[in-house]
Amino acid sequence: MLALLLLAACGVDRAGGTATGPAPPTTAPTTTGVGRHFDVVPVATGFDRPTFVGAAPGDPSGLWVVEQPGRVVRIDGQRRDVALDWTGRVKLHTEAGLLGLAFHPGFATNRRAFLHWSDPTGATRVAEVRAGVEGTSFQPEVVRDLLHLEQPEENHNGGQLAFGPDGRLYLGLGDGGGAFDPRRSAQDPGQLLGKLVAVDVDAVEPVWDVVLSGLRNPWRFSFDPGLSELWVADVGQDQVEEINRVRLELDEPPKNLGWSAYDGTTRVEGRDLDPTGELIMPVATYDHGQGCAVIGGFVYYGTQLPELNRRYLYGDFCSGTLWSLVGTPVGGAADVRRETATVPQLTHIGTDATGEIVFTSATGTVYQAVP
Repeated sequence: MLALLLLAACGVDRAGGTATGPAPPTTAPTTTGVGRHFDVVPVATGFDRPTFVGAAPGDPSGLWVVEQPGRVVRIDGQRRDVALDWTGRVKLHTEAGLLGLAFHPGFATNRRAFLHWSDPTGATRVAEVRAGVEGTSFQPEVVRDLLHLEQPEENHNGGQLAFGPDGRLYLGLGDGGGAFDPRRSAQDPGQLLGKLVAVDVDAVEPVWDVVLSGLRNPWRFSFDPGLSELWVADVGQDQVEEINRVRLELDEPPKNLGWSAYDGTTRVEGRDLDPTGELIMPVATYDHGQGCAVIGGFVYYGTQLPELNRRYLYGDFCSGTLWSLVGTPVGGAADVRRETATVPQLTHIGTDATGEIVFTSATGTVYQAVP
């Protein structure tokens, strides 16, 4: 059975009690149509549960693939090299393993990169590693530990690592697992669980700051630097998957995406909402008749697929369905469009060195979007 069941929803009843907090928002936009605006073709096969594919600064011909059991593999045409093998130090479980990789913006010269993984105890770890002079493989030793966070359960570990437009390293953390956030972590400002957090990797004593709260399992997020915005795809509970669009205003209190006081746009009875940050509702949702776990992508700025220009692309793990939408000037979304192309057991949507779209599938295949 293939892993990445971070993507599976938990079937339980809602908590009882009296609802408090703001009224539910207006309904998110529905799908406006179906179109064939690109195809997908396999570019490499035979990977072991890949969780990431992307490019490194200064490496125009390579694609880097992360495998959940603990390896990083670099492919360049027909050539394939194991850039790092941590299978002995990574705990592999349905939602645990090697989950994220981010290259420093200056990787072409400083060879710095950062990994997110589950250690043998199941704790979340983030650390810096270095590539060799040639920049095609990593040295096995950790250069600097940045985070060691105990996890109460084995699911909802989050996954994504990415550098933001402010130069900090961002990490998406799930709520610690269990159905409907039993420890109320996502609405607890004193915890990192259920948050999007960021750190200055050059600080003498790095401190993780909370950027967003109220998250269930933010497997993938991305930045639109042109608009100073953040797109977060949060894996849902029993009924709904959601896409959130958030203006980056780092001088304000962390905004709140609502979980577990809200499940999508639905108020959950008996759950308090932390009042310290602005409540942000999803700009798009879909129900579990169309999939089971959202896989967030990014706003496309490439050149090969003009019909996707400045559209946000996302998909679903279970159905393999892909959608795209347009961000509206007032911060919402419109023209949600289902694409005819599909990627089975989709786990990641990334870009190559030219900004074109690549995908990973838990079946072990890397795909590319083509006209």
